[in-house]
Parts: sequence; C-alpha cells; structure tokens
Amino acid sequence: MTRPVIAYVTAPEGDWMLSTLVHAVIWMSGGKPKRLRHEPDNATRQFDGLILMGGLDIHPSQYDASIEVESQFDPDRDRLEITWLQHARDHDTPVMGVCRGLQMLNVFYGGDLHQQLDPVLTENWPNGPVGYTFFRKPVELTGDSFLRDVFGPADTVRVNSLHRRAVRKIAPDFHATACGERGGVQAIEADHAPLRFGVQFHPELLVYRADMRRLFRRFIQHCSN
Repeated sequence: MTRPVIAYVTAPEGDWMLSTLVHAVIWMSGGKPKRLRHEPDNATRQFDGLILMGGLDIHPSQYDASIEVESQFDPDRDRLEITWLQHARDHDTPVMGVCRGLQMLNVFYGGDLHQQLDPVLTENWPNGPVGYTFFRKPVELTGDSFLRDVFGPADTVRVNSLHRRAVRKIAPDFHATACGERGGVQAIEADHAPLRFGVQFHPELLVYRADMRRLFRRFIQHCSN
C-alpha cells in the first residue's frame, strides 16, 4: 500500500532534533515524511498533507501589528510557511498545525494573536526545561470536530504547554475546537473541507500516549483518502 506523502516544516536551518522526531512520528503513523526547506518552484511535487511544527514566534507584522513584547523571530520561516500554506490552499491539501503552526494557520487565514498570555494564568506554570517537560494542563473539547473524533468520548484532554503566545481573533471560516483556562483557544479547525486544524500543544512530545499517536495516524489516514 502506498504511503501518503506528508510534508512538514520546521526551521529552515538546523532544528535537526525536532525534524528527526517528526520524521519518525510521520513514518510510524503510516506516512512518507518530506521536510520542506525551500519555497516551492515549478518542479515542486504535490504532497498529500502538510504539518507546520513549533518554533520561534511569528513576527507581528504578519498580522498587521507592531511589536508589543520583544521575542525571537524568524522572518525567513514566516515567509516559507506562508508560501507553503498558499500551495496547500491552491491544491486543497489537508493541513495540521502544532503550536506555532496553529498560530501561523490562524494568521494566514486572517486571524491574529495575543503577544503575551495573561500573567495570572501563567503565574503557577513551571520555569525551565525540566518543569516544562512534565507540566500538563487540561483542555476542554468543544463541539463536534476532528479532535473530538480522535480523543472522544472524553471531554477533557491533558496536554503539555510550551507556548507564550496564543490565538486572539480566530480566522474567518475557522472555529475553536478546544479551550483552556479562561476560555483561551487551544485548537482550531476550518469550517469546511479540506481538513485544516491546529493544536496549541505538542503531540509529538507525547507520542508515548496512545491518544497522541492516534492524532497523527488519523490525520495521515485522512490525507490518504
């Protein structure tokens, strides 16, 4: 049986640990991984699904905002992801966004972001890599969605949290499919086909759990239809 080709974007240079992990997860989930380092050209081969991974913050100019909070930005990656999202849109290709990838999906389709989370919300969150590795928070699934099909019948899923920015205005023709404390958006999905969705957490770091492996597997199965 032919494996669907699943393209993915991390940082254009380096980021080899994350890229190696994502490559392995895609293969174990039934896909044929393809890392995208450059913008498409006339020889670009069509792929069956696109995954945008986590990374540095999106520059606020991408959603017509000024810098409110100093951060590390990667304008080259912003341009790379926007170009591949355009390619995916033009070819009706399913898209999955992870953390920054969710935020870029939202920005690309007309939404914007909070540049800083509510300090009251994060005051008890851990600091440092060890704390972040083991921290889990509950997110509530809302309504019928691809995520509900994956994680149901549970109403709540415990996930990791490595982000400091989040969706503010949801893009037109998208809706929230999971929310955290104080109603913060933790997942979005397009209202219409093809499947385009994003999660604010990092399922690739939770693949020891059956439900997170199922998330990747169901997305890749969808791409093969």
